[in-house]
Amino acid sequence: LVAEVESKGALFESLVAGHPKVQEIRRCGLLLAVELGSSDAYFRLLDLFIEAGILSDCFLFCESAFRISPPLTITEEEIRSCAALICDCLDKL
Repeated sequence: LVAEVESKGALFESLVAGHPKVQEIRRCGLLLAVELGSSDAYFRLLDLFIEAGILSDCFLFCESAFRISPPLTITEEEIRSCAALICDCLDKL
């Protein structure tokens, strides 16, 4: 599982980073911080995530980014599915 962390994280990053609402992604392995640039956008997105069945939260030190922290056992198919849900929610912002 640990050997696949970097490639899985890179896949997640590549699928989400291209969205126009995403300003920056900070990543270490499978831990990602997706920067939106404003706390207003984040809090609107959080409501959209709840409707879509996605659990996320903000960082205590940065209310303009949401975190992606999946389990190490996540599959590439699940990453693609989750990234598509995240991008659908970003489209609604």
